[in-house]
Amino acid sequence: MAIGPTIGTGLFIGAGQALAVGGPASLLLSYIILSILTFAMTTSVAEVSTHLPSPHGTLVTNGYKYMSKSLAFASAYLRWYTLALFVPYEITSAMVNLGLWKPGSTIAIRLVIITTIVVGCNFLPERIFKSSERLFTAIKIGTIATLFVLSLALGLGGVDTQPSWGFKYWKHPGAMNEYLVRGVSGRFLAFFQCLLDGSIAFAFAPELIVHHAEMPASLMPSIGESAILGAGIPGVVKADVAQTAFPYILSSLAMGVMAPSNDTRLTNNGTGSGFSPYLIGLKDAKIQVVPTIAMVAILLSAVASGRSFLYLSSRTLCAMSELGHAPSAFSTRNRGHVPYLAVVASALFSCLAFVSVKIPSTIMHTYLLRLVTSACFISTLVSCAIYIRFNRQLRAKGVTKRYSFSVQPFATYFGMAISTLLLLGGGLWAGPKRNLTSRATRLIIAYVNIGVFSLLYLFRRFQEFAPVAEIERQMDMGGRSHGDRAGPREPRTQKTNPHRGEVDVIPEASGAFELRASQATFREQ
Repeated sequence: MAIGPTIGTGLFIGAGQALAVGGPASLLLSYIILSILTFAMTTSVAEVSTHLPSPHGTLVTNGYKYMSKSLAFASAYLRWYTLALFVPYEITSAMVNLGLWKPGSTIAIRLVIITTIVVGCNFLPERIFKSSERLFTAIKIGTIATLFVLSLALGLGGVDTQPSWGFKYWKHPGAMNEYLVRGVSGRFLAFFQCLLDGSIAFAFAPELIVHHAEMPASLMPSIGESAILGAGIPGVVKADVAQTAFPYILSSLAMGVMAPSNDTRLTNNGTGSGFSPYLIGLKDAKIQVVPTIAMVAILLSAVASGRSFLYLSSRTLCAMSELGHAPSAFSTRNRGHVPYLAVVASALFSCLAFVSVKIPSTIMHTYLLRLVTSACFISTLVSCAIYIRFNRQLRAKGVTKRYSFSVQPFATYFGMAISTLLLLGGGLWAGPKRNLTSRATRLIIAYVNIGVFSLLYLFRRFQEFAPVAEIERQMDMGGRSHGDRAGPREPRTQKTNPHRGEVDVIPEASGAFELRASQATFREQ
């Protein structure tokens, strides 16, 4: 599965909030729409990647090819810090799971242990990390399959301790809830908020899926070989989208069977994130030992996803450094081929998880969920912009695309419309009056990424318009800058050729490809 890192987070815990606000029918419909959105955006990214495969991803490489430098700069750093924000999100997911299962005052100790495991694993040699990644991914996929089978058994009456549940929760408390207002409008708002909450499960899915498909082609030393392998990208992405969408849709249906939407455990009495619907169903079924095993599996899934996202964020920063878009220090590696400075920089975001010492982890988890999802909506809009500019440039040059999906360009416009609605509608979360946090705080969290993205854009824009005379004034007649005793420095060139040296990509087990490739070799994992 191409989005291995997201398994176990949005699906296990984040979906509980979505179920609580929208109801089982809204949850199912939300996952169907999000699957369609994922397919639409995957085909958009895939057309660009099929034309010219890249080892670094759309938001890192293709933005500089088809957009302004300022937008490309902002989108690349957006991708990096959003992936880094997933790390404290996963750590907090583990804390929510532990805190609700075994309440206690040792939250700081738990945070230190989990964070140490997540960060420490990323300093392992890449060979060892990849081996462990495959193991954790297998655990997560096995957890999904097992929980789905258990929910099916409970629904059909296959457990001796319980009669058949069926779809009783669709009747009481009901298939669709109301949110903020009553009536049809309230049901629509509940569905929309459910869509916002459920989107975490599909975050960055299009890019990760396409990145998985395009890697073999991007590593080929010649254009002819790249074109041959690139022709297979459309078929791979279609299969990966199906492998992603169907399990998630089936799981959303199963969760509506396992827990009623009015169960206070889903939101920890309305404070934020709560129990997974699967855990609630297993506890209510009074099946011995199984709930504890499921809790441990979900905990391991959160830790494993945290490891994966820290890997992805650090390798993204490393790739930006190698391409000349970030300080060169972040591409420095140790003997284990680990870009340790990039890992440290990305791991700093995990400090946000320690805010849970002061405020409940259930609230902090919800904060991070909003931050991550809003950033992903912006990333989707950037991917749409890249596709539109890509088409315009090809038409202007009279070049034919290597592959065109039948749903394009309509799918791109659909993705733009849905992503814009979700991004602007993020403030709906601030609607309820009864909440432990103020409306102003919730509104800031819902829209802060728009400001961050704008500041990144303006920062790069300012650099583009910096007067050359000011730069030249700092240079002496010998070409040396002030404080440079060794003479003029050679300008750092961008690594436009991905086959020079070594490149980093998403690990096979979590997204699914090889970490490193030498100049003239390709080794399928």
